[in-house]
Amino acid sequence: MDALIVADSSAFIYGKALEGEVVTVPGVEAELKDIRSRMRLQISGARIEAPSSEALERAKAAARKTGDAAVLSEVDLELLAKALELSAKLATDDYALQNAALNLGLEVEPVALPRIRKIVLRTQRCIGCGRPFEGEECPVCGTPARERKGGYR
Repeated sequence: MDALIVADSSAFIYGKALEGEVVTVPGVEAELKDIRSRMRLQISGARIEAPSSEALERAKAAARKTGDAAVLSEVDLELLAKALELSAKLATDDYALQNAALNLGLEVEPVALPRIRKIVLRTQRCIGCGRPFEGEECPVCGTPARERKGGYR
């Protein structure tokens, strides 16, 4: 039986040849704007399936636990959920998505960029008092969370 691979949009944008049965989520199809990547999706024969609500909840919980929830899009969470649901390999270049998948014990196949070297648990620290916290405001001193643009915390 062929391996199951859940593919992110980067697999179709870069034309990565994936060995196995390819599955993706409806959000990936919507992300593909140019004709070439849309054609690659069509030619690949990928199944387009939404994840179950149970798998989506598990993916969201896992992303919160690793600290990746703040940087993962809804489509990223759906991809993670589908890979969880199918116990499939995840083909993506998104480092936060790779981190969450590897923390869950899923296999990751990079598309065009190298795979992440370290699996991390991200934490948010208050810029006022230095204590770790979750949410919009430090519960200890009230300093608002600093907005981060991608990357690791």
